[in-house]
Amino acid sequence: MRKPLPLLKLSLAAAALLAWPSAGARQPYDGVVALVDDQIILLSELEELRMVSAEQQPGMMRLPADKQRQELLEKLIDDKVVLVKAKQDTNIKVSERDISPRVEDAIGRYVEQQGGEKKFEMLLKQTNGMSLAQFRARLSQQYLDQSYRQKLQFKYVGDHDPSNQQVKEFFSRYRDSLPMQQNGLRLSHIQIKIKPSATLEHAALLKADTLIKRLDKGESFSDLAKAKSDDFSGKEGGDLGYTKRGTLDPDFERAAFSLDAGDYTKVPVRSRFGYHIIKVTGKKDNEIRCSHILVRLIPESSDSAHTLAYMDSLRASALKNNDFAAQAGKLSEDKNSKDHGGSLGWFTRDKLDPRYLQAVDSLKVGGISAPVAIGDSYHIFRLDGTSAERKMSLEEDWADISQIARNYFMNQKLSGFVKKWRETVHVENRLAQFKNLSSAPEAGDEGGLGGGQD
Repeated sequence: MRKPLPLLKLSLAAAALLAWPSAGARQPYDGVVALVDDQIILLSELEELRMVSAEQQPGMMRLPADKQRQELLEKLIDDKVVLVKAKQDTNIKVSERDISPRVEDAIGRYVEQQGGEKKFEMLLKQTNGMSLAQFRARLSQQYLDQSYRQKLQFKYVGDHDPSNQQVKEFFSRYRDSLPMQQNGLRLSHIQIKIKPSATLEHAALLKADTLIKRLDKGESFSDLAKAKSDDFSGKEGGDLGYTKRGTLDPDFERAAFSLDAGDYTKVPVRSRFGYHIIKVTGKKDNEIRCSHILVRLIPESSDSAHTLAYMDSLRASALKNNDFAAQAGKLSEDKNSKDHGGSLGWFTRDKLDPRYLQAVDSLKVGGISAPVAIGDSYHIFRLDGTSAERKMSLEEDWADISQIARNYFMNQKLSGFVKKWRETVHVENRLAQFKNLSSAPEAGDEGGLGGGQD
């Protein structure tokens, strides 16, 4: 029997915090089951986490109900400890402006899934007793807290993917505890980014060059960032705080680490966001503190139309010549999949992004979708296979297993810090005060432990 996969301390808590309307979401009672400094944990949060863990970690439901609550409350407390420490760190800055696009994107997906805003509002009212405005406010706060936690995690443990050998060893150790893949779709894709025209590129570069010349003449970097930067950090004078090596855009980071403290780049640095002027304000060990001015590059509608036409031609060629994998290997801009003929592996239908699902839902195996715009790119998808239920394998689920392994290793690193931080904050566990919690789901007969993900 393989060793069971340990529960990931923070991942299930994050999943519950981002949970949205589900059966039984409204609680007939509530109360504070724990305090972490000025942060409270409600009984309803704990019961939401139990429902999420029943899906992601079914082995948890084999424990007695009181044991489930004790273990899951410890995870929520750890989550709040991380949040408290993140908000105490003056170098970590998060604003509602940072998370507003994510909130609106999430709400847009929910509205689309429910067939319109009115139907979604009705569902919110029936299941949670809240309005869309209240739901938006709640989601905003949850994303805000999540961003604080992620930034603290990145600061202390970075964001490094496990090596191929680590993924293989992880799979060998926990293979029997990984979740089953249900109702799966195996996909490949070709991705081409929507690039700004040469005219836009030249104009942005010229603007960035002009700003460098103003700095050379003695203007304040902070004042210029406040007035001219297209990044949210502009209002803070461009300050990004201290970050560890490996957490920033690679092109940005490469230029930043080549500078001495007090210096700024004399040539604009191109990243996927646009052109940056970077100033290093501090260095220590493997960390760097930067300020930057961003001249953002946003493609126009004509650039999107040009990319769409190109993708249409690639699809026509792939259908005619049956060379989808060859085209992906040669042309796709997704570095993670192009060396595998564009293969993305397996996805469960219910967890697939609605935009992906809409593109492939009507395809037969071997079919190729029309181009679909997702984020800053166009994609064409090929449906490579379907399956009602199957076990994960390294050959077909490398990306999913790598992600689970990444979460596990990062949480292992973070847990040592959390243990120390718990000694520096006030933690009050009140679960013993709550009796007769019979309305929550009791232990079931589900099988072995599954692997939760963020």
